[in-house]
Amino acid sequence: MSIQGLRGHRSVVGNAVRVTTAACVGFYLCRYGLGLTAMALYAAFTAVSLGALARIPGSGRQRAATVLTAVPAGLLLLTLGTLLAVRTWAAVLGMLVVGFVIAYAGTTGPRIAGAAPGMQLLYILPCFPPYAPELLGQRLAGFLLGAALLAAAQRFLLPEPDTPPFRRLLAGAADAAADLAELHGAPAPGPLLDRARSAADALRPSRVPPADRPASPTVAHKAMQHAAEAARTLLARLDALHTAEGAHRAYRPETVALLTGIGDAARGAARALCDGRRLRPGQGPQAAELERELGPVRTHQALDTLERLDADDRLVYLRRRSLVVQAADATVVLVLATRLLFGDRSVDRDTAGHAFGYARTRAPALWWLRLTSHLTPRSVIFQNACRFALGLAAARAVAGVLDLQHGFWVLLATLTLTRTTSLETRSAIRQALLGTLAGAVLAGGLLALVDDRAAVYAVLLPPVMLLAFTLGPLRGLAWAQGGFTLVVATLFAQVSRVTWHLAPVRLTDVLTGSVIGLICGLVAWPRGAGREVRRSMAALSTAIAASIGRTAARVVDRTGAGRTGGTTATGGPGGAGRDAEADLGAINRALALARESLAQYQCEPRERTGRQPDWPAVLVAAADARRGERLLPGRPGRITHRETGDWLRRAADDTAAGYRALARRLDTDHTAPADRSPPLDVRGLLAVVQRIPRDSPDRDARALAAALLLDSVIWLDGLTTDLTRIQEEL
Repeated sequence: MSIQGLRGHRSVVGNAVRVTTAACVGFYLCRYGLGLTAMALYAAFTAVSLGALARIPGSGRQRAATVLTAVPAGLLLLTLGTLLAVRTWAAVLGMLVVGFVIAYAGTTGPRIAGAAPGMQLLYILPCFPPYAPELLGQRLAGFLLGAALLAAAQRFLLPEPDTPPFRRLLAGAADAAADLAELHGAPAPGPLLDRARSAADALRPSRVPPADRPASPTVAHKAMQHAAEAARTLLARLDALHTAEGAHRAYRPETVALLTGIGDAARGAARALCDGRRLRPGQGPQAAELERELGPVRTHQALDTLERLDADDRLVYLRRRSLVVQAADATVVLVLATRLLFGDRSVDRDTAGHAFGYARTRAPALWWLRLTSHLTPRSVIFQNACRFALGLAAARAVAGVLDLQHGFWVLLATLTLTRTTSLETRSAIRQALLGTLAGAVLAGGLLALVDDRAAVYAVLLPPVMLLAFTLGPLRGLAWAQGGFTLVVATLFAQVSRVTWHLAPVRLTDVLTGSVIGLICGLVAWPRGAGREVRRSMAALSTAIAASIGRTAARVVDRTGAGRTGGTTATGGPGGAGRDAEADLGAINRALALARESLAQYQCEPRERTGRQPDWPAVLVAAADARRGERLLPGRPGRITHRETGDWLRRAADDTAAGYRALARRLDTDHTAPADRSPPLDVRGLLAVVQRIPRDSPDRDARALAAALLLDSVIWLDGLTTDLTRIQEEL
């Protein structure tokens, strides 16, 4: 068995031990110590719901913190469930609303999403007759005890090991980048390149443990995401600088100075990330010196490149020149995002125009924006929330109308067996029924043999729980359902007198819940993310096209007014940053929807696995488009030369048209041959570009425009390359 497999087994066994310990201690203390049966049941089921049914990610410390954070919501859910149980219609309506809200709350981060199934159960438990508001105190006390015991077990009993915090990964990436930058063109040792590539790969969202992923809508997490994007860009550009053909030639003094500045700034960001101390405005790592060095390099090399560029060279010189400039830009963003992460919100006033518009946005506005970003039928999170809410409400209605003896098992079956596709739901139901049938037979035999001897059940409960919570995750759904059937029988036999008839009741309820889950799976988006991934990628391609158009329009100034500092043509310092941040909302939202649909699609089983487009390449193109929209509009200078501006607009329109054509193909016609977008028309640029005499009185202003032009061309060339790669995979 592989090391990864052993770690997985150890994690499952450890979690089973923790849940069993917390559930049994709470149950025995309340049942046999205090004689409070309701409190005993709720203490045990709280540990089971938040420890076994929920999938809370993270280390022992993080899991314990998540459990304790969920306590206020749990108290509210138990209270609502108890009060709404008075009427079936009230319980059904509450189940519809609560089911949707809890499932949809997963948009705010992996920890909340992982806890959602367990939180659903906390409402399901008390929302059945008998209507007993007088037991609310026992229920709440049992919940608090179970949550406290589970949190303590997660923290101290075979805890999951701590993982490096995300800012530590950022610090490692910044430090590796500094090492590469300080080589100044000398050949990079293999181990140093490997370290830099590993550091960049460690920042990929798929590589970061869910509990450590900066996924919430807080300013700190948004700053970490911004810093991670900048760090990965920085490492990629430095890697290309050291591995490209002719990379080890002698660098010019201004390039060496710029690389030195990159190394110093990246090293300062790494130190701040390791220290983790709060920063006041002006404290911490600085990027002002690097920005001062970047300006001359950008403008002088832009003029030099335009003078040397010919039709045969095409984009070779532009690409070489852009690597150092883009690395410096990424370093500036990394430093500013690091300062914002530790509390310096003045970074949105950066004179280079970098877009940190969210820096001064209030927390409620950020949370509201996140919560509303998926309120659309095109979001798989919205679809899943609707599917689960409808299924649970229907199950509660059936259980109430038919007056089922243990109705909450119907809802539990619906909750645990409903999947995102009808194919997966059918497969889950088959396994669950087989497992429940086997468990019911064993439970019926146990109840008939032991009868009402509670001491026997008390002795059997810990090993039965331990086996059920170990074999279920390791062996599959059938084992999980069979084991849970035995757990339920052993637990309830200690609360009230039960007979072997409990086993067939459990089987009937699971069958009822399974049918309801299957019907909901067939009615509500039965294909899961299979169709939605194409729609979301098509919408993302359209958003990329719009982003290209907006960015090109902002860097071209037909009036000749232009700008030379932090003041935009629309007026006001930093205005470009605020305008760009406002427009970035569209591509950010499309990117979030596309990522969620792709993540779900990759987890869903398929009867046929046909060849799929390179979906990650579309996400990469969107990130490239967003990076340009963040950086280019805030740059000094504007392209005021009419012919050059017209060429850039046409080039941007052609690239945008390619992405719109891609969107139409993804959304409608899947079989037509994919069009091939032509490469960037560099010959056309050479024919219209404005030559700048060395003794020109406005050479500095024109140099700013030339630098902005070349940065825009490199950006468009990258997006065209992305588009070509996507088209080749269709």
